[in-house]
Amino acid sequence: MKKFILLLIAFFFAITLMAQETILKGKVSDKETGEAIPFANVFWADGSGGTNSDMDGAFTLKISESSDTLVIRYLGYTEKKIVITKGTTFIDVQLQAEVAELDEVMVVESYEMSYDCATTVSRCESKKSASGMGYSAGAPVSYGDIPSNGIASGQLTAGEVNDFSKWELWTDIASGELSGYQKQWGMAPEHRFSVQVTNKNDYPVQDASVSLMNDAGEIVWAGRTDNTGKVELWSGMFDNDKSKSYKIVVDYFGNSYDLKKASEFSNGINFIEIPVECHAEKVIDIAFMIDATGSMGDEIRYLQSELTDVITRVKDSLPDHKVRLATVFYRDIGDSYVVIKKDFTEDIVEAIKYIQSQSAGGGGDYPEGVDTALAVSVNELSWSAQASSRLLFTVLDAPPHEGKENLELLEKTIPVASQKGIRIIPLACSGVNKSTEYLLRSMALATNGTYVFLTDHSGIGNPHIEPTTDEYEVELLNDALVRIITTFSRSMSCEDPLVLPQDSVNNDTSFVLMDPPKDTTSLDTVPQDSLVTDTLRNDSLIPDTITPLQPEISWKYYPNPTTGQVTVEIMNLPLDEKKGVLYLTDITGKLLRRFDVKDDEKILMDISEFPTGTYYLTFFYGDESKLSAPLILVH
Repeated sequence: MKKFILLLIAFFFAITLMAQETILKGKVSDKETGEAIPFANVFWADGSGGTNSDMDGAFTLKISESSDTLVIRYLGYTEKKIVITKGTTFIDVQLQAEVAELDEVMVVESYEMSYDCATTVSRCESKKSASGMGYSAGAPVSYGDIPSNGIASGQLTAGEVNDFSKWELWTDIASGELSGYQKQWGMAPEHRFSVQVTNKNDYPVQDASVSLMNDAGEIVWAGRTDNTGKVELWSGMFDNDKSKSYKIVVDYFGNSYDLKKASEFSNGINFIEIPVECHAEKVIDIAFMIDATGSMGDEIRYLQSELTDVITRVKDSLPDHKVRLATVFYRDIGDSYVVIKKDFTEDIVEAIKYIQSQSAGGGGDYPEGVDTALAVSVNELSWSAQASSRLLFTVLDAPPHEGKENLELLEKTIPVASQKGIRIIPLACSGVNKSTEYLLRSMALATNGTYVFLTDHSGIGNPHIEPTTDEYEVELLNDALVRIITTFSRSMSCEDPLVLPQDSVNNDTSFVLMDPPKDTTSLDTVPQDSLVTDTLRNDSLIPDTITPLQPEISWKYYPNPTTGQVTVEIMNLPLDEKKGVLYLTDITGKLLRRFDVKDDEKILMDISEFPTGTYYLTFFYGDESKLSAPLILVH
């Protein structure tokens, strides 16, 4: 009997060891500095599983039964592959920062346009300062069986304007400099209703259908929550809705939940908690709607190479997501075709070959068949019923025709895109004018998207107009698209909620800003210890390098991480300055809170109503200066 008991204990001990060995833990850090690397991609070489490192560089991953090689990637670092021997339960991964060998270095300029925000926003003198960003084109793209078109990726340059993150500025310019185009296109993204849907455990509810209904019981606008549980709804987008009150209805897997009184964004965000379990979608639908008329001939071959690079990098960045790709090419009436398409497929090689097989031709007049192509893209492609994101990139250099039928088709199609959860993300090429810019930015707002545009910094193609905005960052187009896709698509795992060390819960974070060095022409020449930088950042709002504020200005915010209550202390503001502005935004750049700072001030805020995740505090001071840092919310 005693022998039997010993055997039984040994058996359960062995089972416990086996269970423990199915989990691999590790930490990713910089080899030179030892600093943790958050959001590094960690996955098995055969694609059988993957994850991302957290704020402390830590990760947890199931041992693969089909692969023993672990791949660790992070932008700007050399990829590392590690063979995991049997019995290994923890690894320390040190990544080496890449040192680019540049054949040619180009100085790219960042443009800032000043506004007098004390009164109605008005356009002031344009300013520019060298950012010192250097790059060179890589080798022509070739992935496995995909033939190269002979053009290297990483050449086109671009900027982004996310009007949700600059809402007050958008409302000013839409009613000012761009106001004449509202009547032309019949679109007015003004009356915004922002909705946040969470479950009982404060996790964001993804891909829920949400409707804004007027007092007559009619659906005014509808959308689907994104990967952060948010959706933007609109009244009066195409007509002057006379309703005095609205309600919000959430439909999720056959059940409905109501918020009886909806508030416009100026009065706050509409929070809705519904009694459902956490459910994380892992499907990404990406469609490219590309103008293939003759006027695109100066850029289309470069774009084909860039898109090939983007899709392959997205698959590497999100190895646990299923990526589906579709393509629509269009020209105009009287050309060899108006619209041709290739529906969604998981065969990325086949999809990219199709993109590379097309060429520019036809056209002749300025407007093109944009409205028809948009209708085909929204209504005839097989968008997933459930997805973490549905992204439609409209790549074009000209507007649709302005006939009655054309405008009516746009008016029918854009609300359907929003209802299906399709984000329209325009990519404006050379030839886009201010009228088209207004239309494209309005389409992006209507569908929870963002506006991307090519710039002249690459020297490729015809001239590109600058957008009407206060400032923008110039980056490589392929980097910008990868960032946007991953930001809109990465889903929080329900099985692995955000967990931070217990001893960090009461930590505070302080930054003191020093005098900038004199006689510097580029921020790249500023000593690193005099700058505030963020490893974790919202790329659509926070620059790679943050411009130093005035001497001795400092701030402190605590606790970080927080369970809801946050204190922000702004210190040493000069008496001759009127005020600064503190913003709270989510990871996609959407504005959640705003606080005016008139003097040295202690600001108290409660963010417990938001779901678990990463948020950003951004302090604007003076005409150009700003300071940003991440804030972690845990429940």
